[in-house]
Amino acid sequence: MSEQAKILAELQEIIMSVISSGSASETEGDRIDALEALLHQQKCYKEIDHKEYAYQGEEIADLFSTDHTMEAIDKMCECQITPDDFFGFIAYHDEEEEFTGMFTKTFIEEVNKLYRSKC
Repeated sequence: MSEQAKILAELQEIIMSVISSGSASETEGDRIDALEALLHQQKCYKEIDHKEYAYQGEEIADLFSTDHTMEAIDKMCECQITPDDFFGFIAYHDEEEEFTGMFTKTFIEEVNKLYRSKC
């Protein structure tokens, strides 16, 4: 499990705890802040110089969404971003659910296959 996956798993666990209890303790709030700071140090969150996107993961998502799949795979390989980390980034970062319909189970399986063969 990658560092990003561990961070996201812990965030998910804390968020679910907060949802069930109805409020966050100071400790939980501090831990969420610390985990989000760590998350922003991960490869998908690398800041890039782009007019539309702030992060590397957003650029890759755009490549996929505009049918530039092999360019997206190449970018993932170049940046050493695994499919698990990329799709974890999307699941956490895509607040407007822009990519929810596009990144189906079949699509994710295909990306994994292409990534393994290319990288």
